[in-house]
Amino acid sequence: MSEDTIDLAQNYLLLQPEGSANLLPGGRDFWTQLMSGHPPNPDIQMLLASEHGRLLSVLIMEADWANWEMHPAGDEILFMLDGQATFLLELADGVREIELVPGRALVMPRGVWHTAKVRRPARLLAITAGHGSQHRSV
Repeated sequence: MSEDTIDLAQNYLLLQPEGSANLLPGGRDFWTQLMSGHPPNPDIQMLLASEHGRLLSVLIMEADWANWEMHPAGDEILFMLDGQATFLLELADGVREIELVPGRALVMPRGVWHTAKVRRPARLLAITAGHGSQHRSV
C-alpha cells in the first residue's frame, strides 16, 4: 500500500467545513478517548472542537453491534459497500428496522439512537457528525 493512501478501516478522516481533511487514528482507543470528553490525543481534541466536522470511515462489521449510538450534531450517512445488515432505529413510536444491502444508503437522522444486526459480514462507509456522539449498551 502506498504511503499516500489511507486505510479508512484503520483511520478516520475529519472533513472540516472549510474544506480540509485531517487524518485521525481509528479503532477502539479513538472512541474511548472521544467519549471521555478529555482525550489526550491532540487530533481527537481537534474533533471535539470541530462542532461541524464530519468523520469519514469504513466500518468492518462481522458481528452485531454491542452498543447503541446517537449523534446529536447531525445526520449520519451510511453506505453499504458489501455485506448486509439490519439497522434498528429507536423512534418515539417504537423500534424501526431497516435492511441495508450493497449499493444502498441510509440517512440516520440526528439524535436517533441506532444499532445494527449483521446479516452477512459487511463493510460500511460512514460519514458521521461525531461531535457529542453517545453510546450505550444493547
